[in-house]
Amino acid sequence: MKTILIDGLGLIGGSIALAIRKKWPDERIVAVDVSPDVLEHAKRSGIIDEGSLQLNEVAANADVIVLSAPVGIIIDHIKTLAELSLKPEVIVTDVGSTKQAIMQHAQKLTEKKVIFIGGHPMAGWHKTTIRAARADLFQSAYYFLINDTLIDERHQAAARALQELLSELSVKWLTVSASRHDRIVAQISHLPHILASGLVNMSQNEFRNSPLSLKLAAGGFKSITRIASSDPTMWTDILLSNRETLIDKIDRFSQCLDEVRQALAASDRESIRTFFKEAKVTRDNLNAQTGAHAPNFYDLFLNLPDCIGSLARVTRILEHAKINLVNIHILEIREDVAGVLQLSFSNQEDRLQAKCELDRHGLPTIRGDQ
Repeated sequence: MKTILIDGLGLIGGSIALAIRKKWPDERIVAVDVSPDVLEHAKRSGIIDEGSLQLNEVAANADVIVLSAPVGIIIDHIKTLAELSLKPEVIVTDVGSTKQAIMQHAQKLTEKKVIFIGGHPMAGWHKTTIRAARADLFQSAYYFLINDTLIDERHQAAARALQELLSELSVKWLTVSASRHDRIVAQISHLPHILASGLVNMSQNEFRNSPLSLKLAAGGFKSITRIASSDPTMWTDILLSNRETLIDKIDRFSQCLDEVRQALAASDRESIRTFFKEAKVTRDNLNAQTGAHAPNFYDLFLNLPDCIGSLARVTRILEHAKINLVNIHILEIREDVAGVLQLSFSNQEDRLQAKCELDRHGLPTIRGDQ
């Protein structure tokens, strides 16, 4: 029996604990959290066997330590672990949203011959507490392993053992360097959060004297700004931990906006059209552009009438056909207007079967990304 230590019992840490418990019911799961109520709930629910408010009280007996707090706290706790006497073959990993800063501090563990494997599951939800945790939260999501830490066979074997421990997560593993990871997430996650929040703040200021105007926002505005509802404290921490990369991304996006501004000032119809055309081609072929080595989701889109039972009917059809639905998203919905429903599947076979079932029940799809 191994002892698995989960440091931080929020949505991510709690979901990892649930998945480990489901796959390996005999393993001992210990958790560290700042909240006694969270620890009590997790123990009462059978998610963990033991809880502690202090990492240094329980780390010495752990075989695997999963650091699942915000990035700043992960770094602080790496420093704490570096001062403790840990088991010789303990595996320490993290789930931080940025990697370079964490990897720099993890050198302190490596120097002590502690095995550190950097990681980051690309999954989440709008709820962030242990009560929102789900064993299937990560299903078909990307899970980055940082190859800077796979420095020899000992570390590579530890990475394989970690993947086996977390196999119930049903993730798609990707191995990248810390610097490449931070560039990727800066572009596809961090910068979009900045833009979404900036657009919302700008709209609030623009319509400060006209509250009705902001209330009219729907469809595209709500879709593009949905992520602005994320936890402000968490995103402050994430941005500061990736600030140099993000400054570069912001500068480059500012240049892009300036080029559009210049085209507008010059009434340059062709440049404006090219701007939108290039974006459309890339967006319409997003799955194909990810490349053969990166896992994709497989999407279907269909018109959804805004009436009672429409969404339930779709999910019932898929349930009866025993088709696993990875994600569901209403892209545009207003009263008395059809919404666009996006259904995501983990493989092409499920997507094609879902299309056939929906067509058979009179719900033809608009298109399916190939």
